[in-house]
Amino acid sequence: MEPSTDREITVDSAGLRAWVFQDWAVNRGSPVHAVLLTWFRLAQRARSRWGVIGRIAVAAPYSVITALLMSMELPTTATVGPRLRLHHKHAVVIHADAVIGSDCQLRHGVTIGNKTDRNGNNLGTATIGNDVDFGAHCVVIGPIHVGDHARIGALAVVTKPVPDYGIVVGNPGRVIRIDDESVNSVLENVTH
Repeated sequence: MEPSTDREITVDSAGLRAWVFQDWAVNRGSPVHAVLLTWFRLAQRARSRWGVIGRIAVAAPYSVITALLMSMELPTTATVGPRLRLHHKHAVVIHADAVIGSDCQLRHGVTIGNKTDRNGNNLGTATIGNDVDFGAHCVVIGPIHVGDHARIGALAVVTKPVPDYGIVVGNPGRVIRIDDESVNSVLENVTH
């Protein structure tokens, strides 16, 4: 199941508060990450609901400080589900059009980006399912979908779709295993 591609965050005040507390819960023990994600959620809300004032007073300072001082690009236009877990915030780059599901985990150096053709035309940006775990310095680019519960290994370069429960390693990234038991039993029946 792909996450919603609705570009606007439509969380009411109670929902925003719940998402912030959920982000805090999964980042327990790391107050810097909890504060960063709180600011991200507030900047998203300010950008989408408060117009120009929200963009200037909250979203712009968030973008400048996180990019220049924290070496992290998590734009307020990206769609990010609740309970995002940051293991290390440094050198994380998320494209402005990226869609990330709930319960995902990011480590340092993760890039989720777009792909362009030789003329600079945007070909699309990755969408990420729920409960996806990204290893350090992995790259996921292009108009692809990474399925729910997938695991992307450290240093993997993923340019092709990843199925639900897929384990991807290497450059270029390749699925080495599917961890869902129902899929594994079907694969075993087909190959034997």
